[in-house]
Amino acid sequence: MDYIVFDLEWNQPEGVSEEQKKILPFEIIEIGAVKLNSERNLVSKYNRLIKPQFYDRINRRIVKMLALKPGELDRGMNFEDAAGDFLRWCGKDVRFCTWGNQDLMELQRNMAYYGMEALSDRPLKYIDVQKQYSRLRSKGGQISLENAVTAENIIRDVPFHRAYSDAYYTSKILKIIPEDILESVYSYDLYHLPEEARGLKLDDKAGNIWYSPAYETKEDILNTPGIMTIRCPLCTKALKRRIGWFGNPGKVMHAAAVCPEHGHVGVGLKIKNGEQGGVYAEIHSSVITKEEFASLKEKHRKSTAAAGRSES
Repeated sequence: MDYIVFDLEWNQPEGVSEEQKKILPFEIIEIGAVKLNSERNLVSKYNRLIKPQFYDRINRRIVKMLALKPGELDRGMNFEDAAGDFLRWCGKDVRFCTWGNQDLMELQRNMAYYGMEALSDRPLKYIDVQKQYSRLRSKGGQISLENAVTAENIIRDVPFHRAYSDAYYTSKILKIIPEDILESVYSYDLYHLPEEARGLKLDDKAGNIWYSPAYETKEDILNTPGIMTIRCPLCTKALKRRIGWFGNPGKVMHAAAVCPEHGHVGVGLKIKNGEQGGVYAEIHSSVITKEEFASLKEKHRKSTAAAGRSES
């Protein structure tokens, strides 16, 4: 298996309509990539400029950040040709790698707009190098690519803030990720949600994240017992709630329970809009300390009291 480390640059001009944003939030204008073999050694490089076809002007901030020359993008390829060329260059047995969690989503949005065949009809497994590096160096807090390069004393032999250069530096960071993190801390792009009722679960040492299939409304999710049941992230046992669900369904809800074997368990629920319509649940479960449990209990008390006052 090869690793395809890629980066995209995209454009959204100032002052565009909400209707345009819904159709295509960001139009890709450059693809840069590095291919590494299974030992994470450099195999090949890729870089293509793309001529804008959807938005008729370029955001001034993008022009400045990318140092675009007049007429440079006009000499680029059409998106369909560039994306098709890129995917042929990638090959079949590959794992996509990006810095952050947005590039695969935007690639698939642009491909769908132009009627291209989808990368997958289900959640797409990939490596978020930023997430893995942050787990390695900062216990989960996000680190910028430029700061990571500085921290690792990587030679800056290519200017930052172009698609190829950011892919190049991301590949340098990928090479230092230990094998245990590389194989255990992975991500899924949710342009397509899971179709199975069991959803999709990601495990790591900190707990797990579970994604539901698509539902029509938030109420459908909140009224589904299988979703609202708390399970221990370590043994998956269904637990009786000690702290009932509280919070805003439009933002985040919390609950907690106690596993006889593994102790206090905290759960967070977010309801998000699906890319193909409908909504889905994202549930984070982890073993927490007694102090964290007590803090959740106090927040629940205050939330319940505030709700009572608003009803009176």
